[in-house]
Amino acid sequence: MKMPSLKAGFLTILLLFSGIAAAAVGQALTAPGKTDDPARVVHQLYEAFGSGDMAALERLIAPDATWTYHGPASKLPFGGTRYGPAGVADFFAKVDETLEHPVATQFDYIVTGDRVAVPGTEESTVRATGIRYKADCVHVFKIRNGKIVSFEEFIDSGKVLLAFQGDKSVDVGRTGQASPQTLAAPPVPQPIVDRSAGKAIFTTCLGCHGNNGWGLNYVYAPNLTGQERDYLIRQLNNFRDGKRGKVDDSHGFPMVGRATAIPGADGVKAVAAYIAGLPKPAAAPVASRPVPPTISGIVPICATCHGTAGEGKTDMQVPALNRLDRHYIAQQLVNFRTGKRGYHAEDGPGALMAASAKDLPGPDVINALANYYGRD
Repeated sequence: MKMPSLKAGFLTILLLFSGIAAAAVGQALTAPGKTDDPARVVHQLYEAFGSGDMAALERLIAPDATWTYHGPASKLPFGGTRYGPAGVADFFAKVDETLEHPVATQFDYIVTGDRVAVPGTEESTVRATGIRYKADCVHVFKIRNGKIVSFEEFIDSGKVLLAFQGDKSVDVGRTGQASPQTLAAPPVPQPIVDRSAGKAIFTTCLGCHGNNGWGLNYVYAPNLTGQERDYLIRQLNNFRDGKRGKVDDSHGFPMVGRATAIPGADGVKAVAAYIAGLPKPAAAPVASRPVPPTISGIVPICATCHGTAGEGKTDMQVPALNRLDRHYIAQQLVNFRTGKRGYHAEDGPGALMAASAKDLPGPDVINALANYYGRD
């Protein structure tokens, strides 16, 4: 099978992928492995890109392979999922048509069973707007019988989309650094063109919070749906401004980088509005639960801010506890008690919660509160 469009975009492909072989070979492939070893197969793919061996590319990509770039296909020409070697060729043709001067950096190969993850960064200039973006990304491959059966690129596609829309707030120039104009003064706020901007930014949240925003307990990522837009904005800004996510908060600290990567205040508002509009799972039936004796004197105090059924209060930007899972509530109460949250002088609501949590007698009360208000 011939892949003419892949050859036409060869320079783009070479620049985007050749760095992976150089950066990662010393990390994961210091010794030859079996020909069907997942890391070796991915390395062979990058070597084929680097040498221009189109026949090898075709051999390495399974006929039924899927190739996915997580971003809105209606707005990003190379977004969405494609199938087979021809689909891969089309993907790179679209990349070549719309982007120029690509630079890629890859940090490692991370192998788990038949999957290989390659974290790094991607930097390109959008031909139509002249805006140059730099975004964190992760490539995830799945290997079967020595062939690539799936590829997924998880990238800050909200930043990419804003570059396609001509938003100068994401422009890093040709050096990977913000332009002098951007450094000298805050960028002029750019209106979000449509709801797809929030959706695109949210694709960078999927790995922890799930496709539907309902959270993943095993990575301590909470359900985001059911929380008010302004509360979500405040928490994202807390992460961005150093008011939440201390280094010793092992589950909160990763959010600092993710929140900081959101492009500007408009990006924060867009993704918060998108999340607030997502379908919500059923809230915990707090009103019908008996109040355990151990917390009978505490629940009325909690209700002052969080409502009698833990539904939260919009006017106070207080979260809905009945939308959060029990484990997350317990962990956050511990964080407030131990100074990992609510520590910043400018986080008034957080400081109030920290003071309240310090008055809780101990783990039994914390667990009782979490079980009373939280979802199963």
